[in-house]
Amino acid sequence: MFNPGYYGEDEMLAGMYPPSMLRRAAGGARRRFDEYYRCYPVAMLPGPERENVNHGGKVIMPPSALDKLTRLHTTYPMLFELINGAAEKMTHAGVLEFIAEEGKIYLPFWVCASADPDS
Repeated sequence: MFNPGYYGEDEMLAGMYPPSMLRRAAGGARRRFDEYYRCYPVAMLPGPERENVNHGGKVIMPPSALDKLTRLHTTYPMLFELINGAAEKMTHAGVLEFIAEEGKIYLPFWVCASADPDS
């Protein structure tokens, strides 16, 4: 049932997530999506207004993120850890669509507020 040491440093997460979300790639290498984006509230997303996005816990990312995640063979559902290093704050979110401009990510207002105390 539970194999101590299987997940290595992620062992404390073993009971919280299915093994497919914690499994390492062949050869023990980490499959990690580590990118930096400039964050904006959903209200600044070009195109028609998407008020419903503000009420969920999902972000809008650029197409290049989908490309990289596909190459990493990421399993679904995708859950991202969003970190504001300057404020030493962290939150989590899923992804709704991959239609943002490159280098930008659009967040619901409440996600922006939880990751940035100055918002």
